[in-house]
Formats: sequence, C-alpha cells, structure tokens
Amino acid sequence: MTNRVITIEFIVPTMVAIVLGIALSICAAYSIDCYVGPIEQAEAYYSAAGSH
Repeated sequence: MTNRVITIEFIVPTMVAIVLGIALSICAAYSIDCYVGPIEQAEAYYSAAGSH
C-alpha cells in the first residue's frame, strides 16, 4: 500500500474517532454539570448522611 492509502484508510478515521470521543466527553461533562448538578456535592452529602 502507498502512504496515501494508509493515511486515508487508517490515520484519518482514527483521528476522527479520537476527536469525536473528546468532543462527546466534554459535552457529557458539561451536560451533567448543568442539568444534574455537581457530582462531588452529591457524593459528599451521601457519605455524610450515611455516617449517622
């Protein structure tokens, strides 16, 4: 295979998948923070409530 075919078939889809994964993880973290609330506060409240 030539370098161009290797680039088109392997490197480009890999880079697209990496960028898409990063974008989705950032969007998921932003959405959870906006709509669900900070996770650290929920865990701290739960551990404090369970210690009684």
